[in-house]
Amino acid sequence: MAFSIRFGLLCMCSIMLLFLPAQGRFQRTKRALPVCCTSTSKAHINSAVISCVHQSIDTFSHCPIDAYIFTTDQNKQYCVDPTADWLQRRLDRLRKRGIICNNL
Repeated sequence: MAFSIRFGLLCMCSIMLLFLPAQGRFQRTKRALPVCCTSTSKAHINSAVISCVHQSIDTFSHCPIDAYIFTTDQNKQYCVDPTADWLQRRLDRLRKRGIICNNL
């Protein structure tokens, strides 16, 4: 009798250990994941921006470009040149709305 209880507990623990590493790995996001910018633009973005990230030169080895990646409410992504004259004003407006450009 004691053997069957121990065997049952061993089986339960083994099954739990199989599924435990999978916990918390899947994460669904409503926003599109940022792309790797291979070029940038200084053109104004007229659409509403819902998120912003900063890609530095060393973020991706296959596209070493400094850029701000704006995602609009239509899920379009724009790679903005950090030297664009309008960028700082736009970043300030986004910050006031609670949108902070984090580094990738």
